[in-house]
Amino acid sequence: MLQLKKIAGNKWTRGTIGFLLLLIIAFAVLLYVLANSAQVSYAEGTIEAKYATAGEYQVDTLEIKDDQGALLYKIYYQQNSQQAHPLIAWGNGTGALPDNYDKLFRHLASWGFAIIDSYSTTTGTGKEIANSIGYMLARNGDSASPLYKRIDPDQIAVAGHSQGSTGVINAHTNHEVGVAIRTVVSIALPDLKWCDPEDIYNTSALKVPFFIMGGTRDFIVSPTSSNKLALENANPNIPVMMAMAKGAAHTAIEGDGGKHRGYLTAWMRYQLMDDREAMAAFAGDEAEILRNKDWKSVQSIGLDREGRP
Repeated sequence: MLQLKKIAGNKWTRGTIGFLLLLIIAFAVLLYVLANSAQVSYAEGTIEAKYATAGEYQVDTLEIKDDQGALLYKIYYQQNSQQAHPLIAWGNGTGALPDNYDKLFRHLASWGFAIIDSYSTTTGTGKEIANSIGYMLARNGDSASPLYKRIDPDQIAVAGHSQGSTGVINAHTNHEVGVAIRTVVSIALPDLKWCDPEDIYNTSALKVPFFIMGGTRDFIVSPTSSNKLALENANPNIPVMMAMAKGAAHTAIEGDGGKHRGYLTAWMRYQLMDDREAMAAFAGDEAEILRNKDWKSVQSIGLDREGRP
């Protein structure tokens, strides 16, 4: 009898260990899917592919420090260009810094945008993003600054990732400088249940065109359902678009921008430069993004063929 109990116990132990191993493997697979995006490709000849390639400008960078030598901002701008360029102020995801997005920022700057990003790793309230815009506007009017007259103050956008995607909404809706913002782009926008109270966003308060970009692998923090809710709750008097990149995870925008890079660049060209070719990716019933099989759950409100609300 004792021997039978021992055998039974061994079987139970082996079964338990086997079950736990399966759970560990399943959890590891889930973490891999959440953290890693599918390989990125672009269909040849598309608008998306055009704006995913580098633009015409060579890019310089400038780091700004406070009086104690701590890094405040990193700025990307065009070499050997004396004209004023549109500005994009960025909101970092939790724990992220400018280097997390360096290749993306260089890409956007190559297409004619000045970029400013703070060294803040908590940007959800929008304060740091709003302050960065204020800083750039002040330097734009300072004849002693290398940024003097390098920014078009009438063409300012904000874009952000994860916590920063809530911050860009809040920079526009909750801060005085928000009136200067022409468009808001939220990438991997968290479901409201993940937001700290001070970071809660309200898309109904937006007054400018709004683009929600997500990924189909980001189904915990920024699922399709919560992105759709943000679109449906948005101010009905503004153009709004939502699109989920197939196979993109929560951090897909980091590095060179991944699958988001092409349409993010095109949206900014459309909104800040009145680029008619870029507009065709989004506006009207024949918008390219509506037919792009690499993008899911694409919806738009208020974008007619001319892109007007």
